Amino acid sequence: MFATNLWINQPNPQARQIRPREQHEQPLMDTASLASPALLPAMILLAALLGAVIGSFITLATYRLPLGQPIGMTRSRCPNCSTLLRVPDLVPMLSWALARGRCRHCHTSVSIRYPLTELACAAGAGLLVAQYGLQWETLALMGLWWCVVAIFVTDLEHYIILDEVQLLIGLFGLLYVWAAGLGWLSAAIGAISGLAIGLVLKYGFLAVRHKDGLGMGDVKFLAVAGIWLADAANFVPFLFYAGLLGIVSGIGWRMLGQGERFPFGPALALALMLCVVFPPAADGFWSLYGVIHE
Repeated sequence: MFATNLWINQPNPQARQIRPREQHEQPLMDTASLASPALLPAMILLAALLGAVIGSFITLATYRLPLGQPIGMTRSRCPNCSTLLRVPDLVPMLSWALARGRCRHCHTSVSIRYPLTELACAAGAGLLVAQYGLQWETLALMGLWWCVVAIFVTDLEHYIILDEVQLLIGLFGLLYVWAAGLGWLSAAIGAISGLAIGLVLKYGFLAVRHKDGLGMGDVKFLAVAGIWLADAANFVPFLFYAGLLGIVSGIGWRMLGQGERFPFGPALALALMLCVVFPPAADGFWSLYGVIHE
């Protein structure tokens, strides 16, 4: 998913451009010293720790928000015995592992979705910093990845993409547009194009098949994805990969006996992450398109 030097397991701290064709760069700070190979492991570790903490918050938010519960007003409790959770219960991944996946107080099994969410957020943040160093684009991409993880959780469990997550994707997208110098007009056109495509797909499918093909959460996601893609031409490979991932996940969903309806949000989110983090994916699509039509 990331560029070549990750595959050979030798991160290049100088390779800080997210998109090779872009020359604009807005570093978080003067990164001359931070680009030192000696500091890179510390940067990766800090990013991973931050990701784990964010992941812990995501486990809370994705549990409470779909149920209409506040996320900042009450302390965490065991949903079974209602015991207040303290620091030993809340250390990302470690608390779950030491307690062997059970509540320390009532010994009820605790879902593995908690440590997996924290691990995914930590690993993604560490990999992004390992590849791109410390810059604004990296921060935006970390935010996007954490939102992708949240979409996986809520769409798989509740068939919804939270509006709060959609808003964050849009805000991180604006940060990315500014940092990468993509242009505000392009971002606006991308958002409008995404919204239009989503509405056409939703109501076109409804008119033809007389049932919903896309939920409004998916339509909203296409709109905020347009901010990131910032170019109508990028929507074609994005939709291609989203459709491909959607077919694969839909088949798997039915094979697991989960019914005809399946969550499409994870496919959309992964396709966006792929096209933004790994631009050659879009180039590869157009190359394949050219070969097919020769």
